[in-house]
Amino acid sequence: MPRKRLTQPTVDRISAPTDKPQVDYFDTILPSFGLRVGRKRKSFFVMVRALRAGEWKLQRVTLGTTVELTVSDAREQAKAAIERAAKGEAPTEIKVERKAAMADESRNTFGTVLATFMVRYRTRKKAKLAPRTQAEMQRVLGSDLFAGWRERPIAKITRDDVEAVLDVLVERKAEIMANRTLAYLSMVFGWALNRGTITSDPTDRIDLPGVEPEDRDRVLSPDEIRAIWAATASTQAGKADVFGSIVKILMLTGQRRNEVAGMRWSEIDMDTHTWTLPPERTKNRRKHIVPLSRAVLGILGERRDEQAARRHEAEHAARLAGLDSPPDLVFTSNWITPFSGWSRSKARLDGRANIEPWTLHDLRRTFVTSLNEDLSILPHVVEVAVNHAGSFRAGAAKKYNHAIYLKERRAAMDAWDAEVLKIVGEIEAPANVVSMFSTKRNT
Repeated sequence: MPRKRLTQPTVDRISAPTDKPQVDYFDTILPSFGLRVGRKRKSFFVMVRALRAGEWKLQRVTLGTTVELTVSDAREQAKAAIERAAKGEAPTEIKVERKAAMADESRNTFGTVLATFMVRYRTRKKAKLAPRTQAEMQRVLGSDLFAGWRERPIAKITRDDVEAVLDVLVERKAEIMANRTLAYLSMVFGWALNRGTITSDPTDRIDLPGVEPEDRDRVLSPDEIRAIWAATASTQAGKADVFGSIVKILMLTGQRRNEVAGMRWSEIDMDTHTWTLPPERTKNRRKHIVPLSRAVLGILGERRDEQAARRHEAEHAARLAGLDSPPDLVFTSNWITPFSGWSRSKARLDGRANIEPWTLHDLRRTFVTSLNEDLSILPHVVEVAVNHAGSFRAGAAKKYNHAIYLKERRAAMDAWDAEVLKIVGEIEAPANVVSMFSTKRNT
């Protein structure tokens, strides 16, 4: 029988015999390991001396086809079969185990493992993923970049596969998204590794593909606040600018972008002037009550009046979406889902504001800094106002201090409301009163 050094290129090149049904090629590296080449397929096998009925007999064990196994995998399985046989164990058990492993692999596709991860993953503190994190992971890992992964066994996804996706994102100049994608993949593969679903993590030791931005410290000046406020004015006759209203509320309340964008009328109490965020809508999963100032109530009143005037549009959109009634969203572009289109809307607003580059999160930072520095609001009140955990509740205070400081926060919100309205010129300050903003931030 012919002997060859069985390498992957050699196996790939060997063609089917034309003058006989099949040909066996034995390996020069592991002599009992071989390749049977037939007219329709190629299969790896190994010859072992197995103990059968009290006698050692030569036995042929088929390992699998070249479609199922690489040469290196087949050679490792051949070695395992030889070791089993030498111990008097049935060498064919390795084939049964391999088939069971293949069945597990086919069940544990990337798509099914990802779906299970979303339900069962817990942080080190045994907490579930925050709804916002879940939604973002599903959006990122459910994109077209991963279309070819969904039905693939997760154990077959390699480092090259991961790096190929990251390279595409970097080429698109989406370096930060590439970093986030790697982080999400590392979470999924790390979880699968801990559960024994996979034996190695293809994201292990992959460096961040993109450059992370430096921590921002931008605090907006009064002139910049004035320019942004003016730029939020509606450009559509008879229609309030949804994005402009969101920006104003971000500026006036200091709350998080997605919390404001996902605001629902059921969370608003116009009688008590409060907005109550349920735990599932906050970053720290704590119920958060936001006192609403006069200016915020005015913006919400405008939104309510406009939605009432266009109720027929909302009901039509709901019918098309198969809903009994439209969701009670305060800010929506299509009546069905929360506001989206952040990048385009921000770019248009920037064109009107004409100030140095800034981000929506700068509004939150400006709110916190101004309340602390310019309005002399006590730090713990500011921390609660923006729903930060706060170091003031460390240690024993975390267990015993459950005060929400609603009265103090309402006073802080009203003071900031008045300050902003003075800056933007919507209320007139007395001639002998200057803005409480630090002069070092004036432009």
